[in-house]
Amino acid sequence: MPRKKLIRSDQFPYHVTSRSNNKEWFYIPIECVWSYCNTLLNEGKIKFNVQIDAFVLMRNHYHLCIRTPESNIDLFMRYFNKNLAQNIARHAKRINRIFGGPYKWSLITKEAYYLNVIRYIYQNPLRANIVDFCEQYPYSDLKEQKFSPEMFNWINKTISKREVSLTSKNLKKYQI
Repeated sequence: MPRKKLIRSDQFPYHVTSRSNNKEWFYIPIECVWSYCNTLLNEGKIKFNVQIDAFVLMRNHYHLCIRTPESNIDLFMRYFNKNLAQNIARHAKRINRIFGGPYKWSLITKEAYYLNVIRYIYQNPLRANIVDFCEQYPYSDLKEQKFSPEMFNWINKTISKREVSLTSKNLKKYQI
């Protein structure tokens, strides 16, 4: 099946995810991957004029909610994934692929879906039974967000299986 054509938007945010090859862990300590991600995200914000709304790094994948005022999601993602893979490979002394395939994305065109994506992203460690509260997970930018206490409570509220399923399906719908 051919890949769907990328929709470049300056109006709507994207939910993006990318998983490691064979769903293996990233071959180096997650603290190192986190450091690489933060550096690349900060550089990417300046270089590509993007806004990061949410980011969570797991042991073998990441989730990102990003806005691209210059409609350049493809350029940013090429930069981010290529450099992240090169950094991990260099550190791990690996020559094989780091990511299992192209990143997956969905365009977020409705406010309700946007809020579900934000909660879905931040609840990844919660659903994996790594933490009891989303803000306890150290490889997330949640603590940097300036959310109200009510928003933190809402983020920690369990997402229904239906909402998780719909968010996952939207990511599978579009791939690049």
